Amino acid sequence: MKKSIAVIGLSRFGFNLLEAFSRLDVDLIGIDHDIEAVKKASEITHNVMVADSTSYESLKDAGIANVDHAIVAVGQNDKANLTNSIVTIIRLKELGVEKITARADEEDYAQVLKLVGATDVVMPLSIASERVANRIAAFNLVDYFNIKGDYTVFEVKLSETFPPAQIIDLDLRNEYEANIMLIERDSQFLMPKRDTEILPNDEIFIFSKKKDIAKITAFFTSK
Repeated sequence: MKKSIAVIGLSRFGFNLLEAFSRLDVDLIGIDHDIEAVKKASEITHNVMVADSTSYESLKDAGIANVDHAIVAVGQNDKANLTNSIVTIIRLKELGVEKITARADEEDYAQVLKLVGATDVVMPLSIASERVANRIAAFNLVDYFNIKGDYTVFEVKLSETFPPAQIIDLDLRNEYEANIMLIERDSQFLMPKRDTEILPNDEIFIFSKKKDIAKITAFFTSK
């Protein structure tokens, strides 16, 4: 099942996030109050609209109540924009959105946004948009390491209920052209072989194409 993600605020950071998400296997909604920003974003995905993110009714009409994760990507270059971010987060909480990631341009702002209900705060000056997109779009993704070209290495935390399985039986290479490169178990690192068994609570490092991150993490989550 695809994750549904809303990006609220389509200036440079929000636009870059929307573009990064569009390359992943997720359902997207983009929102901005500025019609020109929405026109530009419509070149990436058709599901973008002009709306006031501080309005409960506008967000509800846009279908935001049904998303798995909302990202408030509005910058805080002045107090009005900070207020906009705060009110938007409050409206998202009122709509029942459980996961809310908010952009913060200063550490003090990050603390305020968490206080009003943001479940995660990112500071785009220090975190690349693509890395943020992959962290949010994938299930149980611990970390993401960019590699040149179309490939990446990412870390996935397996659940307590994950059924033990040998790597060869998972058939990741044939299904996704992916390989498990390393396993962390009980603070020890293991170099896996084809017959190595992965266990509940293992943290596994996977080499794959960037576009397959969400699919692969969903594969491990569904077990």
